[in-house]
Order: sequence, then C-alpha cells, then structure tokens
Amino acid sequence: MANPTTRAELVTYCKRKLGFPVIEINVDDDQVDDRIDEALSFYQDYHFDGTEKIYMKHMITAEDINRRWIYCPDAVIFVTGVMPFDQSNASINMFDLRYQLRLHDLYDFTSVSYVSYEITMQHIRTLNLLFSGTPQFRFNRKQNKVFLDIDWARDVYPGDYVIVECYRTLNPATITLTGTATYTSGVNTVTGYGTTFDQQLLENDFITLNGVDTWQIARISSPTSIEVRGPLTTSAANVAITSSGYSDVWNDRFLKKYATALIKLQWGNNLSKFSGIQMPGGVTLDGVRIMTEAQAEIDKMEEDMFNMNVLPSEIMMG
Repeated sequence: MANPTTRAELVTYCKRKLGFPVIEINVDDDQVDDRIDEALSFYQDYHFDGTEKIYMKHMITAEDINRRWIYCPDAVIFVTGVMPFDQSNASINMFDLRYQLRLHDLYDFTSVSYVSYEITMQHIRTLNLLFSGTPQFRFNRKQNKVFLDIDWARDVYPGDYVIVECYRTLNPATITLTGTATYTSGVNTVTGYGTTFDQQLLENDFITLNGVDTWQIARISSPTSIEVRGPLTTSAANVAITSSGYSDVWNDRFLKKYATALIKLQWGNNLSKFSGIQMPGGVTLDGVRIMTEAQAEIDKMEEDMFNMNVLPSEIMMG
C-alpha cells in the first residue's frame, strides 16, 4: 500500500518503488532489514519529525545519590538542560519580592506601566542565574546516563524530582519490555519482576499488558513499579509488557525515499559482483550504474536534510 503503517508494509513499498514484481530485486531479506534500520536511525538523528521535545521527570532514590547519576531511557538522544533545584520556580508567598511587586506596583495594568515591572523581573532572573545558576550535567546517549555535577548530599534528597529537558526519538515499532508484570483490578499500580521501567519507558508512554489492555503511564515510581492513568479493570500475574510505537513514522515521505535509495544501493552492490556477465537473451547486468544512481540520490537527500530539516545547531548530541 502507498501509506505503510508497519515495517513489512514499508519494505513492500520500497521494493515496488524499485520495480518489483516486474523486476527481480536481488537483495536478501536480512539486507533489506539492515537498510531499513539504517534509514530509521538517520531519520531519528537528523529529521525534525523524528524526535520530540519532552521534560523527563525522574524521582531521586538513595541509589541515585550513592552513584551520583540518573538513568536516561534509550529513546532520549539529546539533553539540553536540567531545571534548577532551588525555589526560584516554585509557588511564591506573600513575603516574596515578586509577590510584593505585583501587589503594590502592578495591581492594575490599566493604570501602571508594566515596563518597569518587566525590567525588574529580568534583573531578578539575572540574579538567580548569577548566584544560583543552573545544574551542570554531562550526557552521552551510548551510556544512558545523566551525570549531575551537584552536591548530592545537600542539593537533592530521596523523593525529590529532577526535571530534564531533552529530546526523544519516535520509535514506530512496538517493542516487548524486559521482565513481566503483575497487577490487580481497581488499582493503578503495575508491579514488575525483572523489569527496568526507568530505562525503557517515559511518562505518558502507552503500554499494553498481556496483549489486551492498553494504558498510559502516569508515573514511573521505580525500575519495578509504574502508575497508570485510571484504575486497572482486570487482574493478571507475570504477563508480558509491550510499548506501542508511533506507526505514522513508517509513512514519512523522507523515510520512504531514503530507505528505497539505501535498498537500491544494496541491490547495485550485489549485482556489481557480476558486472559484465551476459544473461540469456543478451541482457548484461549493470550493478555499477544502479550503485551510482542510488548514491547520487542518497547524497542529494542528505544534503537537503542538513540544509532544511536539521535540528537547531545549539542542540548538542550526546
């Protein structure tokens, strides 16, 4: 079909684009899967539709404090900031300077200019940045860890939350998580056995329990415990857990064209081993020409990607 919603449908689409079944596409199924993986990886790394900006919430545990870093799920590929641990962003009380400014100097927008108020608030934010600063961090996507360069004995305590500004990839496939789950009807807590929820899931992801019930994650309490939105309607023990993907990714225009070009390059590379051999009927295999055409298509798409679709340059990739 022209609008693939699964990996298999994308493979079929790419082969038809190359001429199948009118022309035999001399590429092994494993080679096709490898090229699809390459296309998807490139799409997630560089295309703006391959990622989404999120604020990842992580509850600090005693284990986090002892090792001085927090887990970051595989889906997270960029980390752009960590929210301050002080009270500068918390709700203010009547003794706060910002409260007094609004009470005495900005109680009515129609009679008082807001210019001086805005300048004062910018000055306060500058002072907070100067004296409190923002938490320094180190991140590499291959480690799945965010190292926070803070005073772990003073700045955070078990039960506190860390808010990480980051980008996650949109995985189109449905994956089976590590371990099994047990849950009871009427509650909203799912208990895992041998699970690593904090490494494989993010809040607001959708999971399917026992292949039947689909729920949205409200909170990840620990590697073996999550809370879902709404009470569970069934009970089960030691069942499989799957995480639903974003199937619309398979139908992305760039991904379809790029995957087709990669498969074409593999096809030409396979045929190039038999270059010059004449087939029955006088047909001569020309794998080198197919490779040249495919490489030119790939180079053009990658150039267009970097010129038009790449994420902002200030984002640092771990």
